[in-house]
Amino acid sequence: MSQENVDLFWEGNDAMRRGDVEGILDRVSEEVVWIAARTSVEGAYHGHEGIRRFLADNAENFEIFEPNFDEVRDLGDRVLAFGRFRIRARGSGVETSFPVAGIATYREGKLVGWEDFRERGLALEAAGLSE
Repeated sequence: MSQENVDLFWEGNDAMRRGDVEGILDRVSEEVVWIAARTSVEGAYHGHEGIRRFLADNAENFEIFEPNFDEVRDLGDRVLAFGRFRIRARGSGVETSFPVAGIATYREGKLVGWEDFRERGLALEAAGLSE
């Protein structure tokens, strides 16, 4: 089952890179809790409606919102992922990237949780691992 979750992670990542909302939602549980880096300001996103809101906010504010993961670890029902998000602000055209270090949790072939810790060490600690 765990390799299936890694595959689901990559499929969801590809859908996000394409901006394919339905492709993302096909892989996400109705009970998903999405904790993005900006959650401390906006709160967690819940369910399909929350994911739609997260994606709509990205589309409104960014010309580019592109996840680029270079390390993905199979943790059974969880996937630990490290990389960077590349963004370009709509209007100003300012482009930057920032780190992403998150844990995706799967149940019955669907994503039920995502938490972005931003920092590698924090994500490893949350996963019960060390370097």
